[in-house]
Amino acid sequence: MRVKDFSIGLIEPVGGHGGMDYYDYGLAMGLAENNVKVVYYTCSETNERKYDNVQTFICFKKMWKRNFFIKVFKYLIGHCLAISDLKKRNIKIIHLHFFSFRSIDLFILWYARMNNFKIIITLHDINSFYKKANRIIEKRCFKYIDGIIVHNKSSLKALDSKFKLPIPKAIIPHGNYLPFINDLPHVESIDKDKFSLLFFGQIKKVKGLDVLLKAISILKKKKCYVELTIAGKVWKDELGKYQEIIKTLEIEDRVITDFRYIPDNEVVTFYQKADLVVLPYRNIYQSGVLLLTLSYGKPVLCSDLDPFKEIINHNENAQDLAHKIREIISNKSNLMKVKNNADLIIRDNYNWIRIGQLTKKFYDLILSK
Repeated sequence: MRVKDFSIGLIEPVGGHGGMDYYDYGLAMGLAENNVKVVYYTCSETNERKYDNVQTFICFKKMWKRNFFIKVFKYLIGHCLAISDLKKRNIKIIHLHFFSFRSIDLFILWYARMNNFKIIITLHDINSFYKKANRIIEKRCFKYIDGIIVHNKSSLKALDSKFKLPIPKAIIPHGNYLPFINDLPHVESIDKDKFSLLFFGQIKKVKGLDVLLKAISILKKKKCYVELTIAGKVWKDELGKYQEIIKTLEIEDRVITDFRYIPDNEVVTFYQKADLVVLPYRNIYQSGVLLLTLSYGKPVLCSDLDPFKEIINHNENAQDLAHKIREIISNKSNLMKVKNNADLIIRDNYNWIRIGQLTKKFYDLILSK
C-alpha cells in the first residue's frame, strides 16, 4: 500500500560548516514540493533557509571549532536530541548522510533502531579517500540500515562489489545548485589573450591538483598563456607540497592561490572570472563542484572517470591535460556550445523536485516493508 503524505527527519551535522547545507536544503525543498514534511537537524554554522513544509532545528551547536573530545560529545548529544525530538513527533523515517562509517556512527545507527525508526542513508562515498574504514564496523552499521541511496551507477557497482547487501538500494542523483545561486554577471575580460582556469573546492590527494600544476608548467613552456586560480582549503593533505611544486616548476607567475574555505558570498567572484573549470581528479564518487560549475553555466574539463561520464560526455596525465587545454583555447567558439548543453543537462536531469519525487518513492518502498 502506497503512503501518500508523511514526515521525515533529516539529520546532517556538517551543514554550513562544510557546504553540505546546499545538498540538505535542496533535498528538503524537493521533498517538500512532493508533500513530504521535512524536519532538518543541523549545526549552528548553517544559515537557515525558509521553505514550506521544512523546519530547521539547530541541535549541533558550536561543534566544529572545538577539540576532538568535545566534538565527539556534541556529535553524540546532537543525534540523541534529534532522535528524541523525532520520536515525540511520531515521525517514522530518519534520513542520514555518510561518507564513511566509524564506531560513533555504529552507536547512532543502533540507537535509532532501538527507538524503532526506519533508517535511510545517503552514502556519498563508498570508500574513504583518507583513511581505510574498518570492515567489521561497516558491516555492523549496515545491519541497522533499511535503505541505501547512492548518486550514480558507478557508486552502486562499487558498493555491490564491496558488500553483498540484502538492503533496498536506489540511484538518486545529487541535485543542481540553481536554487541557491544567481546568474553570473557578464564582465568583459581586460586581457583577451589570457585564458583563466579555475580549480575550486576542497583540496585532497585524489583530486589531482599536482597533475594540473604540471600541465600549467607544460603550457608555459609552449608559450600558451593561461592563468590558474586555486581556491579551496587543503583537507588531509600537505599545503606545503603544492607550494613547493609551484615554486619548483617556476609557475608562480601563472598561478593564483587562495588556500582557504571559500565563504558562500565569495564563490561567485571565482566563477565569474573563469573561462574553464578543471577537475583533474584521480578518483571520485560524485562531485558537487562539477554540479556547481554546470549550475553556473561554466564549461568544465574533467578526468575520464565513470562518475563524471554519467553526467557529461567529454587524464590523469599532465601531457594529455595540457594538450586538451590548448585544444580548448584554440577553439573557444565550442565553449558556448558546451555551456548551452550543460544548461540543459543540469536543469532537466538534476532538478531537485524530480529528485524529491524519486526519494519519496524510495521512502514509500521502505515504509511498506
